[in-house]
Amino acid sequence: MDDILTEKPSVSVEMAPMEGITTAVYRRVYRKWFEGIDRMYTPFLVANRTHKFKTREKKETEVCSQDLIPQILTDKAEHFIWAARELRSAGFSEVNLNAGCPSATVTTKRKGAGMLEDTRALRSFLDEIFTAKESGDLPEISIKTRVGVSFYSEAEDIADIYAMYPFAKVIVHPRIRDDFYKNVPNKDAFRVFYDRISHDKLVYNGDLRNTEDVRMVYRGFPGLSGIMLGRGLLADPFLPKRIWLGDDAGETPFSEEEKKNLLGFLEELYEEYERELSEGTAIVKMKDLWNFMAVSFPGNEKLLKAIRKSRNGSEYKTAVRNCLR
Repeated sequence: MDDILTEKPSVSVEMAPMEGITTAVYRRVYRKWFEGIDRMYTPFLVANRTHKFKTREKKETEVCSQDLIPQILTDKAEHFIWAARELRSAGFSEVNLNAGCPSATVTTKRKGAGMLEDTRALRSFLDEIFTAKESGDLPEISIKTRVGVSFYSEAEDIADIYAMYPFAKVIVHPRIRDDFYKNVPNKDAFRVFYDRISHDKLVYNGDLRNTEDVRMVYRGFPGLSGIMLGRGLLADPFLPKRIWLGDDAGETPFSEEEKKNLLGFLEELYEEYERELSEGTAIVKMKDLWNFMAVSFPGNEKLLKAIRKSRNGSEYKTAVRNCLR
């Protein structure tokens, strides 16, 4: 089997920011049980005129580490600059701009993927934050983006804009905002960015669910800086290690040893959520995670249903143990 990444050992495997899922608790427990992730991103922190982060957001950045990049959501350059300075003073060497969230509650405010609707305003925003960066008091800036709002033809103008600025990373999810998470990521739109932006800055994100998906990206776009894993990683937490080893899960998603490891991870994650939140909230958060993990347990609908219907910690833990026998 081909070794996917030996041609470029410095390539990064990155954990996508997923609101409500890849929290500080999840990331902390994940690091303990699994290998292969080089960079992690916080779910977005909202920067607004209050120039204050919420208590929940502060928890996401309480522990500063070299592999953690805070993501900022805002439509105003002045608010981004404030947040970037705050995060640099906390020890972070890079921040990420969210230009990809497709949620209507975000895009109607011209935030997230809504920033892509007005390319003139986008350029003005980027001009201001990179001018501030020249003063030397801002960290490195990366961006996570979609390729357009309603049409894939928008990719050319957006990629041309990004090519004008010294981003540390340009993470491209090759869907338009109107796709949300439907349809297949558009590789032609990604190639527009690939042809315009230095490959050592470019990261591919979108529907990477197994090692073969990763192989296809690297065959089509050699020399990429990295790949970002979202739903595929939640479904199979071993995926980053499989990528490094050039190994596939096979017809049976998890080996017996992996099931034991996965059970330990899930039990500790539940306990951490219960300790920080409450039993009821911990169960809700774990069920949200199982919505992604369920695809890794084909033919186990009865056992998965027991997890979804669990009403307390005891029922939940029993259902999970039964599913991972």
